[in-house]
Amino acid sequence: MADQSAHRTGHLRRLLSDPRRLVVVVAGVALLVRLVGLGGRTAHFDEGRVAYWALRYLETGSISYRYIVHGPLVQYADAALFGLLGPSDAVARLPVAVVGGLLPLAALLFRERLRDVELVALAVFLAFNPVLLYYSRFLRSTLLVAAFSFVAFGCLVRAADTRRVSYVYAAALFVALGFAAKENALVYLLVWVGATALLVDHELFRPHAPETGIDVVRRHGRAALAAVRSPTPRHRRLAAHAVGVVGVWLLVTLFFFAPRTGVGAEAAGLWDALRRPRLFPSVVDAATTDVRNGLSYWFGGTTEPGCHKDSVVTAYGCFLGRFLETLALGAGALSTFALGGLLVERYATPDPRPLVLFASYWGLVSVVGYPLGTDIYGAWITVNALVPLAVPAAVGVGVVYRRGRAALASGDRRRASVVACALLLVAGQVGATAATTVYVQPQSADNPLVQYAQPTDDVRPTVDSLPTGDDGPTPDVVFYGETFVADASESAIPPACADMGTTLPLQWYFARADLDAACAVNRTALAALPGDDRPALIVAAADDAGPLSATLDGYDTRTVFLRASGRETTLFVGRRGNVSAGSGTGMETGSVERAVELRPEPR
Repeated sequence: MADQSAHRTGHLRRLLSDPRRLVVVVAGVALLVRLVGLGGRTAHFDEGRVAYWALRYLETGSISYRYIVHGPLVQYADAALFGLLGPSDAVARLPVAVVGGLLPLAALLFRERLRDVELVALAVFLAFNPVLLYYSRFLRSTLLVAAFSFVAFGCLVRAADTRRVSYVYAAALFVALGFAAKENALVYLLVWVGATALLVDHELFRPHAPETGIDVVRRHGRAALAAVRSPTPRHRRLAAHAVGVVGVWLLVTLFFFAPRTGVGAEAAGLWDALRRPRLFPSVVDAATTDVRNGLSYWFGGTTEPGCHKDSVVTAYGCFLGRFLETLALGAGALSTFALGGLLVERYATPDPRPLVLFASYWGLVSVVGYPLGTDIYGAWITVNALVPLAVPAAVGVGVVYRRGRAALASGDRRRASVVACALLLVAGQVGATAATTVYVQPQSADNPLVQYAQPTDDVRPTVDSLPTGDDGPTPDVVFYGETFVADASESAIPPACADMGTTLPLQWYFARADLDAACAVNRTALAALPGDDRPALIVAAADDAGPLSATLDGYDTRTVFLRASGRETTLFVGRRGNVSAGSGTGMETGSVERAVELRPEPR
């Protein structure tokens, strides 16, 4: 027993002394906490829309890039998982949860640029920051593009450290995956250019060096010109690799953005083009057109102020204030340590590390820039800044840790105890915030990470209790009243008569349960529904529920909130065996727009 205990103690000591192993352990725990209770929260508006299209792709085999739901990568992943595990909220969120859980492993890409403590601290921030944890359990591509871009950056750093071109190819792959996840991957590239320009400026500012910045530019310029005029075999290999890297990016991007089926005699999907290569140009043209339209939509600019303000300037101030509020409430520790780490590295270090400065500039520009580019605020936009800011935050933790360790080594136990208590208090605060926002109140209106389009009540038990398998003319579900019925048939998600902005994520749950839906703007239209039976579920705004309930019998009612900002909704749930025709509603005959067959939307 004593030998076994000593063996376990020695194994634990080796584990704690190896930062790389600790990073792997942190990633394992990060993955676990993301998978626990993954399906507990009702789907957000955006989650319902993305999950719906993934399910449609699984059922129809047809999909093309819809820029309004961002990149198609997560839809492909979800469709494959739905086929294997069945459609559910937990399965829909699984790709994002896995990527978020494995993100701490990206810290290992910087192992030659960061100290051991900083390496582990970086992994911990990426694993347990409440904002990153919350949106790692959220079916939205913001975490995906941030993670893939961060890994791509790490691969470039490893390429510089090892001189291995394979890392550059890996970076191209992850940049393409980031773009396939969300269009703002292009913004990441622009921010990288700006951060690189600042690092170049640091290098060229040489007040105490014999060689000036102009001399450095001339020297490198002459070397580049000589390489173009008389390329060596090494230069030719570099040129070939440059073409290969661009090719990897293009191929991966085409794979994800190419439509899977086409419309029309000459249109085709990717699989058709692989069988008939002559169709390949039309597939490339379709993908290029879709991407161009998407980029035009997202980066075309708007003069409409958001945040319920009268001007773009006041709207920006409002969004920036909410951004900073999210950082304070959901990422106070990371933000504080990041600021401290940047100040120490920039102004109190004889030889500042380019990695830390680059990541700091990247994160700070994201803090300033993303509130300018948003029209509707969601706390998820802070993810774009928090991932890079985790690097200077790790440096800040390293500074505090080294001072505490130095105090302990010098015999100053009081100072060492203060440092230890401070770190424990920070860890406790982060843990408490994560527990409350992610697990205890994941859809509460009081949660600072909850966006207003998040339902605060769970509608799934009601939907799951409805009978399925009835292919008769009577719709299973009816959206009732002007709140939920659109003036025109404009909804991309059936039923076309429903106002998608007010009804999602219900369509996702109806499609998952194989229920068809229709609309009735008033009681006359409701009475005119086809078939001999009445709907199993009627969805009505609370203001319409009172007059409607007086004319219905055989229904139980339940009140839910479909938005964190309100939208009180009444669900009329038909009692089993008591929703047949002839139940005496006393309604007059009218017209109703019935749900169309759920077929792929035309290109």
